[in-house]
Amino acid sequence: MFSYQWTKRLQLLLLPLRYSTAHSRFLNNHQPFTVIKSFSSSNEKNSIACQEDKTPPFTVCYLVNTFGFPLETAKFLSTRVHFENSERPDCVVQCLRNNGLTDKHLLKLVRSFPTVLVADPEKRILPKLEFLRSIGVSGSDLADVVSFGGNILERSLDEKIIPFYNTLKNYLKDDDKILSVLKCKSFVRGKSMFLAHNISTLQRLGVPKSSITFLLTYHPSVLCSSDEKFNREVEKVVGFGFDPSRTSFVDALSTLCSITRESWIRKSEIYRRLGWSEDEFLSAFRSFPKCMDYSEKNITRKMDFFVNKLGWPPAAVAKLPCVLGLSMEKRIIPRSSVIEILLNKGLIMKKPALSSLLTISDTRFRDRFVVTYQEQVPQLLDIFQGKVKLVKFCGESDGISEV
Repeated sequence: MFSYQWTKRLQLLLLPLRYSTAHSRFLNNHQPFTVIKSFSSSNEKNSIACQEDKTPPFTVCYLVNTFGFPLETAKFLSTRVHFENSERPDCVVQCLRNNGLTDKHLLKLVRSFPTVLVADPEKRILPKLEFLRSIGVSGSDLADVVSFGGNILERSLDEKIIPFYNTLKNYLKDDDKILSVLKCKSFVRGKSMFLAHNISTLQRLGVPKSSITFLLTYHPSVLCSSDEKFNREVEKVVGFGFDPSRTSFVDALSTLCSITRESWIRKSEIYRRLGWSEDEFLSAFRSFPKCMDYSEKNITRKMDFFVNKLGWPPAAVAKLPCVLGLSMEKRIIPRSSVIEILLNKGLIMKKPALSSLLTISDTRFRDRFVVTYQEQVPQLLDIFQGKVKLVKFCGESDGISEV
């Protein structure tokens, strides 16, 4: 919270003479915002800057004093919203507080949507809050939808919000799933007006309702893309040979919609550099589209481990690309360590297939490779559980070390 000294300093250095008495009453009647960062150094800089500016604009002062924004942030936000007195913003803040928004919610909302401070509470804010309550969104969920869901307060209730909700209701049915979409900032940043068109496009291709529901639940921004962009990505997915009736079709669509052309080129080059041919790369992508969702660092680390540390041919990984989605720390390294120990001690004669090593359940792996040999190697269970690891896999000499 603001310290007493800092509050006084702000009043002396930041408040212009035209500052209204309404805002003074607001500051006196309400607790100041809880500020996450320490204001010790940044506020001194803000004060100096204000002194240099002589008389900062009223909007800037209001944003600094009321919300605790750094001066530069307040100046930037003031390029998007302007007001000459505190009457309207005070009413907006009070309205949102009365409807459950905390300091955290208000800070996030104003930072991303500063023009909310000049919105008419009676005409633009309360009707949307009442609608959200009417569909079962209340309490902290209401505050999250309003603040974390982006600019929902800016959207037209009759033309945008209600039609969007009706479409969600038609497909998702489940209120919890609908709520998760409403909290997702991506859907309001996208063009929800394109939702019905894009769903119709998928239906004409024969994409099942379950796959459309999956996209709505987990990747709503894909279906809110402009119809031109959406059609372009759908054509690419069809061109890759994906079957619209299978879930891999929407997996590939969400991947292509979220990745830039430059990123696609860089990631595909990594796979080729580490041993995949063009045909192997395309086959892997068709089998497991998410192989292009991971970061370049993640792809390089795992491919290097499979090929150079474990000695698997790149083609073997291309035939089972889903292993790229497994956790290094929780599955790949512990299981590989168990097999390494068993091979070194001569308890097994050859390395198991990659599918037997990584894709079978923990129970099956433990019964087959841990329980069977635990008397000969008491540490196997700890290695399997990740409590100890082989130093060799860290790029050092052979052996076992405590984690």
